[in-house]
Amino acid sequence: MLRTKIYIAISTIGAILGIAAFICFCLVYANIEAGMWALLSGIHASLTLVLHCHYLKESLHVNFSRKALQYLGDFGIVGFVSGLALTLFYTFLEFYYKAGIIPVQTSIVIRLIWSFAMMKWGLTLYLFTKKYLRTYNDHQLFSENPNIEET
Repeated sequence: MLRTKIYIAISTIGAILGIAAFICFCLVYANIEAGMWALLSGIHASLTLVLHCHYLKESLHVNFSRKALQYLGDFGIVGFVSGLALTLFYTFLEFYYKAGIIPVQTSIVIRLIWSFAMMKWGLTLYLFTKKYLRTYNDHQLFSENPNIEET
């Protein structure tokens, strides 16, 4: 339980930072790319937070079917692969142009940081959906309980 509460705290911080960075970079600094990667990072962190909260309240099986968790895992792996590709691309650009953090509007480093965060939260979402899928019992699929969805 303590471990899940720590996961909830970390996911909350990730979600808040991602959404705050989206607002900051898009509206204040006009670095749209960094803002978009921050928003996607925040979305992945928020979905991870939702999973942890439902797991802690023991309502994961009630609110998410196996198929829904598999779709969340797929969304996480897409975020991971996209973030990995963007991180490698921005790393190459940073070494090639040797640009700094300032000016923020055109900073490659900030884009690199938020693409890495998107990669990290995408992988985290994928791994936790796989972990929580293992908690589903196969006999739940064949029970006559009408509240359990078919997969």
